[in-house]
Amino acid sequence: MADTAENIIPVKTEFNSKSDSINDIKGRRSQELIVGLCGAIGSGIKSLKDQLLHCLTQNGYHVEHIRISDLISEFGNVSTIHLDSYQRYDTLQNIGDNLRKEHGNFICAELAVLSIQERREAIYGGESTELTKNTKKTAYIIDQIKHPSEVELFNQVYKNNFYLVGLLRTVSERIQNLKDESIDYDNISKIIERDRKSKEKNGQQVEETLQLSDYFIKNLDTEIMRRSVQRFMDLIHGVNHITPSKDESGMYSAYSASLGSACLSRQVGASIMDINGNVIATGRNDVPAFGGGLYTSESSKDKRCFNKNGCHNDRHKVLLKNEIKSILHDNGLSNAMELAERIMKETKAKYLIEYSRAVHAEMDAIISLARNTNIGTTGNSLYCTTYPCHVCARHIVAAGIKRVVYIEPYEKSLALQLHDDTICQPDHAPSHDKVLFENFEGVAPKRYAKFFGYNRKRKNDNGKPINYSIEESYHVDTQYLDSYGEYESKVISNIRSKFNL
Repeated sequence: MADTAENIIPVKTEFNSKSDSINDIKGRRSQELIVGLCGAIGSGIKSLKDQLLHCLTQNGYHVEHIRISDLISEFGNVSTIHLDSYQRYDTLQNIGDNLRKEHGNFICAELAVLSIQERREAIYGGESTELTKNTKKTAYIIDQIKHPSEVELFNQVYKNNFYLVGLLRTVSERIQNLKDESIDYDNISKIIERDRKSKEKNGQQVEETLQLSDYFIKNLDTEIMRRSVQRFMDLIHGVNHITPSKDESGMYSAYSASLGSACLSRQVGASIMDINGNVIATGRNDVPAFGGGLYTSESSKDKRCFNKNGCHNDRHKVLLKNEIKSILHDNGLSNAMELAERIMKETKAKYLIEYSRAVHAEMDAIISLARNTNIGTTGNSLYCTTYPCHVCARHIVAAGIKRVVYIEPYEKSLALQLHDDTICQPDHAPSHDKVLFENFEGVAPKRYAKFFGYNRKRKNDNGKPINYSIEESYHVDTQYLDSYGEYESKVISNIRSKFNL
């Protein structure tokens, strides 16, 4: 049932007449949720949507479901109702690509924002001509997000109120799902690859989008998904005394280590956890220093790449390109430069990494453990913010690491191709005598501190635990409805009334 308009405060905010600045401002905390869903094609997003809708409704939220596919069909002026499964996927991908090409990569998110605003006005707007600000528990499920630019826009508009939930499922299971829709294998391969990483500049980029998630869920079965969704909702509202899993702690340690990296290419972090859940080593990607370890901000002579004329890997790739150009030119090819450019961009030459001066994060973690303790690496788990490259992979195997957990994919890595005798993934015949490389599940590091930090009293005066419900709880990662200028004005008004200024 829709809430009444009296629960809504327009943009020109009218605070109540009380002179308690803190409580007045706290009362302006938003209780809206914008939950974006992202999953590779065939991963079962509908099941995740159903579970979220049920959980939110059960916990006092009014829920609006917004399908991006419906919006692009509407604004692309194309109906897909009469099409079979493959034709529908292909047509929607085409429409989405065309809309992004014509209007920019933010367009699908912009359409969703428009839909959110229209629905908010329809439910809560009343007679006011001002933009509605809703103070009630309302959730908008965005089904589904396919491009990093869309995530960027949602983050800019809704800030802490926006959560991206990433759904993970093995390739083999996704293929079977699409087979069940009577799509032949060749077409399945086409739409999966196009969905993962389109060759078109304005195409779908689900693999890159997925890594931006705030919470990762594996689609193993309905009951496990239900529990994961409920845990996610509990964490948002700070209820039920939830603490981190081993994987969440391990990945947060890896992420924290990554922040110490000054590598010009990317920040990567790693951590090693023993079988009891203790983090025993961390590492980051950066340049090694004499005496052991890496350069830090405290190093008296910091010779990292930002102090030595830039990235050496890139420099040597340019030298390689020039060598190729010279050879082609010496063989009488007038378009030697153009061909050299193509070779560097269209072959594995673009993936060369051995000219880098940096020690990789995984290697730094392994070496620091060997350098500083007598604790072995055998049988332990390694957490890495990015999928290990093939150079690190062979050292991980040799170190006796049993399991690797990662978030970000790494397209340059040939780890599985080169070491399929010793490495496996969940959809590549998992084996007890191979190192398992698997996706991370749970709270992304960027939300870790907010989700697991204390945000209110946990015990009463008698020392008994206080149990809160979602219905009575604000979000732990607070987002306010108004600008700081409006709150500043409220505080000034209060102080003037207290001293008759």
